[in-house]
Amino acid sequence: MEDNNLHLSLKRKNRFESTKSGYDVVIVGGGVNGLGTAWDAALRGFKVLLVEKGDIGSGTSSWSSRMIHGGLKYLEKYDVPLVRESLKEREWLVKSAPHLVRELRFIIPFYKNNQNSAMILRLGMIAYDILSFDKSLKSFEFFSRKKILEKEPGLNPKDLKGGCAYSDAQVDYSERLCYEIALAAKEAGAEILTHVKAIDLNVSNGKVNSIKIKDELSGEEVDVPTKIVINDAGPWIDDVWPKEHISLPRMNGGTKGTHLVLHSFPGAPSDAFYYESDDARPMMVIPWKDRYLIGSTDIPFVGDLDTASATQDEYDYILYETNKVLPEAKLTKKDVIYAYTGVRPLPYSEGSKVSDITRRHKIVDHKDKYDGLYTLVGGKLTTFRQVGEDFGDILSKRLGKNVKCKTRKMKLPGGNITSMEELRNQIKNTGINETLIRRLADQYGTIGVKLSKFIMEKPERQEVIDEAFGLTVGEVEWAVTFEEAYRLSDVIARRIMTGLEDDLGLGSIEPVSKICAKILDWNEERRLQEIELYKNYIKRLEVK
Repeated sequence: MEDNNLHLSLKRKNRFESTKSGYDVVIVGGGVNGLGTAWDAALRGFKVLLVEKGDIGSGTSSWSSRMIHGGLKYLEKYDVPLVRESLKEREWLVKSAPHLVRELRFIIPFYKNNQNSAMILRLGMIAYDILSFDKSLKSFEFFSRKKILEKEPGLNPKDLKGGCAYSDAQVDYSERLCYEIALAAKEAGAEILTHVKAIDLNVSNGKVNSIKIKDELSGEEVDVPTKIVINDAGPWIDDVWPKEHISLPRMNGGTKGTHLVLHSFPGAPSDAFYYESDDARPMMVIPWKDRYLIGSTDIPFVGDLDTASATQDEYDYILYETNKVLPEAKLTKKDVIYAYTGVRPLPYSEGSKVSDITRRHKIVDHKDKYDGLYTLVGGKLTTFRQVGEDFGDILSKRLGKNVKCKTRKMKLPGGNITSMEELRNQIKNTGINETLIRRLADQYGTIGVKLSKFIMEKPERQEVIDEAFGLTVGEVEWAVTFEEAYRLSDVIARRIMTGLEDDLGLGSIEPVSKICAKILDWNEERRLQEIELYKNYIKRLEVK
């Protein structure tokens, strides 16, 4: 194990220092869109470096509604191209990561006082269905008032006129989705360095020639020669470069979205609900990992993006709207297990209503001042692959490499599955405890077969250290050894996924931290420091 510790430490240091050799493109931001861009570019043969100041998917990509959707709401703005693009990408993800992305059925109740009439909603359903002509998901269906109340008796019957059902998709762990995109990019040849921050851009005669990066763990800094720099930092795009050196107009006008996590409650629906709030916002009640997500808000946000959290007004708003549509629930703040908040990376549009701000992504070319610098403004979880393709086309044209996009016909590393039943049988055949089979299949896909074999190699790896979740020692060892988790929060929140359980991973933090300490060569002081850092990290999720 000591040799492996040394190997991991030296390997990371050597990878950081080797960046001095230079790249075709450096991508700043390890969220879903930055990772998708790295994957596409690497597959086209470009030499790619991606740097992320935190961990893979540790920003907005972790804090969405966890929906892979076509954007039904966008039809209100007549943005048909965006809806069609999103529906195509939804279908690709359902087929490319079937272990992580699954069909989710939604119920929309039609109420008398909705902003959109039942007829408009019917037309919207028909349009949504036509635009998803190549889908594998179920088509829509309409319900009379009587039928929808039979199906979902918890619905508020007052002024209810009927309803409909349609399908989108859900990703239980967007964190694992991000990791698999990162793995795909690495397998294609990209270098991905986490806990490495872009701190400056070097420009000569109006043209980008290198980027300065800093290893947040060691403090070391290097200049990395590059032809192109892509700022893919989501809502952080305006904060990447020192303003005294790189002067750009404000580009991000992000809005804050909060979700509350609860156990099942009286009147809780069997399918997801999509309904209209008093202020005509779309609200949702979504089954998720034997619990429910309810929300979300959509509020212009100015503040510390790294610590955005739910306010009392948001609790009141979400609970009121949920209780209104499901009156038996009688939910209060005491029913909330935890809450999470993300900031949507929307374009800055001074004076615009939040609902009027486009959800399309836009690639900004800064050639007039900083030739070779591009910024992604906007971007959604569902359409990351298309963002990567768009950037790949730009790179191919600019750098003279006539190579077409390859990601459209590929699957993610854990998604090469004939059927989930067959995958579960493959995991079962490793001899692993039967209680772990379904979770490992769902969480890791085909990677779960390799992980199961790794766990079964040594009896000590089979020890369960979190009975409720079924977490084994081997999973923690795997996360650190093979999945480049360098901090305790990386392991708990975005690899083994106990960080999304009711206790936010605290129930097994001692054994998990000791395994990390052994492999990463932490002394006791460092281990305790990592525990405190993790506890500080989850403060934003705790109900206050």
